[in-house]
Amino acid sequence: MNPARPAPGRLRFDGWIAGIGTASGTRVVLGHWPRSPFGPFSDVMLEREDGHRLLLAPTRRTADFVAGTYAFDEVRIVPVRVRVTGDHWAVTAGALLDLRLTVGRRNLPGILLRSVPGALAARTGWTALTDPAARVLLGARTRGSAGGGRREWYGARDLHRISAASAVHEGRDLGSLAPVEPAVRFGFGSTPRAPSLVRVTTTVSVPRTAGSRARPRPKPQDQRRRIVMNGPVRARTPRSRSTGGADMKLLGIYLNDHLAGATAGTQRIGHLARASRGTALGRALDGIAAEIAEDRMTLLEIMRDLDVPVRHYKVWGGWAAEKAGRLKLNGRLVRRSPLSTVLELEALRLGVEGKAAGWTTLRRLAPTDERLDPALLDTLLDRAERQQDTVEEWRVHEAETALRTTARSAG
Repeated sequence: MNPARPAPGRLRFDGWIAGIGTASGTRVVLGHWPRSPFGPFSDVMLEREDGHRLLLAPTRRTADFVAGTYAFDEVRIVPVRVRVTGDHWAVTAGALLDLRLTVGRRNLPGILLRSVPGALAARTGWTALTDPAARVLLGARTRGSAGGGRREWYGARDLHRISAASAVHEGRDLGSLAPVEPAVRFGFGSTPRAPSLVRVTTTVSVPRTAGSRARPRPKPQDQRRRIVMNGPVRARTPRSRSTGGADMKLLGIYLNDHLAGATAGTQRIGHLARASRGTALGRALDGIAAEIAEDRMTLLEIMRDLDVPVRHYKVWGGWAAEKAGRLKLNGRLVRRSPLSTVLELEALRLGVEGKAAGWTTLRRLAPTDERLDPALLDTLLDRAERQQDTVEEWRVHEAETALRTTARSAG
């Protein structure tokens, strides 16, 4: 269910990096990682014209890892959503950022990179050959030292120019598209000078002393960095037997049941999105699929903060139950039935409603437990409601289409 990790001590991230400059002087770098050791996630790095460096990340765990690898003055934990529709990318980070990108055609460097086999591009030794060319042609580096005693290798596999962009940060329009100048100062590497979208496999070497969860210990100089989750930072409380009067044993069972449901939901919408690829429904589900995967990650992070252990047999049970549910024929033996999409959307709708109920329960516990963030839970609830509306709209549409077609055929 989770992507395989590379050799111990090395973490691999497979996805896209988009970098733009703006007329205001703020530079923005998006990392969109469908496959990573943390599951699918996206993060945004901004450097304002005054040099202030900001990280927007979806969970505390991803924020800790990225902030331990790069340098920031401020870190905010907010849901980061990426929706890709053809050549258009829409990125939102809570109420803090609204970014729109239009991706142009593949240029000559992109054509050359596309010709490199993926297995070769992912090898760290390959970057020894690409680094000199990247420095000269793109103004970027593909290998070097990072924070926390780490090393990084960027194996570029494709490159497109970004032809248009708009960005609004905290209500402020950042202006028209511009080159990424001066270079951003998050780490040793930078995005290319020309606004670009790069397909990349990133490998990060983590010292073994950093622990299996890759959660770096903050350095003394890192204490200046301000970390917030849509609000003031709160100290974590010691492990206890209860949270605001809640029975921790029962809460653990409850959250693991929801994790099993989240696992099934992630698998179900991924399967449905693939089955609907190339259609309007498939495009609508792509964005929701990414959100549901992020929601599952957030639930895991909340469980970690509450010291609730993951019951892996329940996770596997949710995974297996979803696979078994695909065996229902719905009137067809070989091909998908029109009813398959309808019933899968209905099951997905019920799953999203269950997820919203879980967020509501945690939201009611939040006032009496500092480990639960009310603002984050409010955001998750709002997103679940949006997901319900979208899924229900498509469920009604697909049901009417399937059943009317069936009725005409019967007549």
